[in-house]
Amino acid sequence: MDYAAARALLDRLPRFEVKPGLERTDRLLAALERPERRYPAIHVAGTNGKGSVVAILDAILRESGYRVGRFTSPEVLDFRDRITVDGVWLSEPEWAEGVERLAPALASATDTPAQFEAITALAFDAFARKDVDIAVVEVGLGGRFDATNLVEPTVTVLTNVSLDHTAILGDSIEEIAREKAGIAKPGVPWVLGSLSPQAASVVESEAREVGAPVVSSQEVEVSAADDVSPGSVALRGAGLPGTVEFALPGAYQRENLRIALRVVQLLRERGFTIPAGAIEEGLRAVRWPGRFEVVRRSPDVILDGAHNVAGARALAEEIVRWVSDAARRHLIFGVLADKDIDGILGALAPHFASVALTRSTSPRAMLPNRLTERLDGLSVPFACYDSVVEALTASLALASENEVWVVAGSLTVVAEARRFLEGDR
Repeated sequence: MDYAAARALLDRLPRFEVKPGLERTDRLLAALERPERRYPAIHVAGTNGKGSVVAILDAILRESGYRVGRFTSPEVLDFRDRITVDGVWLSEPEWAEGVERLAPALASATDTPAQFEAITALAFDAFARKDVDIAVVEVGLGGRFDATNLVEPTVTVLTNVSLDHTAILGDSIEEIAREKAGIAKPGVPWVLGSLSPQAASVVESEAREVGAPVVSSQEVEVSAADDVSPGSVALRGAGLPGTVEFALPGAYQRENLRIALRVVQLLRERGFTIPAGAIEEGLRAVRWPGRFEVVRRSPDVILDGAHNVAGARALAEEIVRWVSDAARRHLIFGVLADKDIDGILGALAPHFASVALTRSTSPRAMLPNRLTERLDGLSVPFACYDSVVEALTASLALASENEVWVVAGSLTVVAEARRFLEGDR
């Protein structure tokens, strides 16, 4: 089997259908002889920030000399970028080999696994075959019934809880928190980020029920080091360096950093050797595409996968700090139809001088002309474009050097924008 055949097999599996239960993934892992039991893992859930926490931990652990598997979703640069070992994507032949090992179990399944379930099993198998020391695993959706919830963690993490994927997870903070709390495991420390009182009550109750010790991330302090360079942050906490260069821009990333560093402290308690110098080097080197990522200058183009209301508010606060003159700020926006479009646009659009409405190639994308209805009352000039490439081409052709263009609203839009801009250099 070559890579093209492997992709074709995976693409025949259900991609957008969400099925409750872990039985399908469990059968795939059993067929692969339980790869998920051959290494410890850090399991990270949350509405926002979980990918950034995974990226930070991956960078620090690799600088500490560990062989690290990383699993994230969805892809941003390429279909293969969701599975890495030591920062390197699995090669096309390795993807093909992994799918070939899965193929008999997929063919014999009476209940067809979803594509994400198959890719999760492939990732866990790859980590075992490459003999990783530890895996850092991002939850795909929710937690309790997510395919990744069969991993065996040494630490679990919940970054935050806000409204997203309400049709699947529930339409209240309490319901969503309960689903995300489903990754808690007996005896496994559970690091919590900043939670609302409603979410915290549910999460702590679930933790008590399963016997998971709750660990606050508040024991670590992260603040801007204003007297040094803009990328510097000051750290306070046991065994942490003082002032470091942090490569991920955006004030909201400091919260993700705080959570990740609390995990580092717990890993040390569990026998992992993580020197202060490795923390410094990891934070200087960490990259996370599509999260307030500046991909072009003069004019500035910033990509941010703000795909829910909480993420949109964080992006709005950051762009106002980044560029004080509202006349210089412009938005290219596209979103999937199942999102809180009114809430996201309401949080973002008023902070921009103009909005270019577009859509990704995803079959779930909202059509640009349907988005125009959501701008009523916001008094923001807008234009519609049929594709991300068309929106970027038209917008940047007329842009002046001192303007800032933000591409946001959906990770699929951000991914297409990044691929176009990278290829256009």
